[in-house]
Amino acid sequence: MRYKLNDKMSTIARAIITEFFCAQLEILQNTLVITKNFDCKFTRYVPDPKKIGDGGANEYQKPVIEVRNGAILSNCIIGALKGYKAADGVHCEGSCTLKNVWHEKVGEDAVTFLGTFCFDHFSIKKETEKNFNYIIEGGGAQNSNGKVIQFNGAGTAKINNFYIKDCTYGIASCGNCAQQFTRRIEVTNLKVENLKAGQFIVAVNSDFNDIAILKNIHIIGKSAKKVFPCKIFNGVKGNGNFKLIKMGADEKHCKYNKNDIKYN
Repeated sequence: MRYKLNDKMSTIARAIITEFFCAQLEILQNTLVITKNFDCKFTRYVPDPKKIGDGGANEYQKPVIEVRNGAILSNCIIGALKGYKAADGVHCEGSCTLKNVWHEKVGEDAVTFLGTFCFDHFSIKKETEKNFNYIIEGGGAQNSNGKVIQFNGAGTAKINNFYIKDCTYGIASCGNCAQQFTRRIEVTNLKVENLKAGQFIVAVNSDFNDIAILKNIHIIGKSAKKVFPCKIFNGVKGNGNFKLIKMGADEKHCKYNKNDIKYN
């Protein structure tokens, strides 16, 4: 089976995500907040490391871009100054769509899904919202010492036609968030290149009834055969230690067919 979508995506990725892409540059002193539909027109947004974060190992750095509930972000490049990484990437505060968003130098994370509450203007109270939908269509991320996508909130994440290169981990359901939810992760037409050996494309929590569905995953690079499509953990609430219980498909929490995973 040929991976026409992924092959095309890889070509686009190399064209866009390299330093040779001639994009308009904007250095951000503060997080860019998106409340509606916003087309970056391939502007390269770079965070001031002293104001937003240097992309190092420090937790709780600010995002470069914050996408509010229901907004759409498209055609963006998240970059970083020389010697730094891109702080905490993009935060989705609720349901969001990220179309063709590229991350040159992933910092803490490339994307974080955070939807946990919706605001009821009639009763003036916050209510837990478990129906958030986070959509990533196209785009890619590279050069990460950590995770590419961190799923902390509630709801369903759908990732399609995405490209990951030279990163440590893929997509993770939070294993030790203070507030935990049942999360669903659907990944289709993903191309992964040079992920760290022994690590995962998707990680889920069995005790919180997470579900991951993987289709048409293409793993390439020297580490390819040592990368796990899925790891299943027992998560915890708070700052405890989550425990690995299984690697691979189990037909309940991590679902994929053998033919959906292709190597090199």
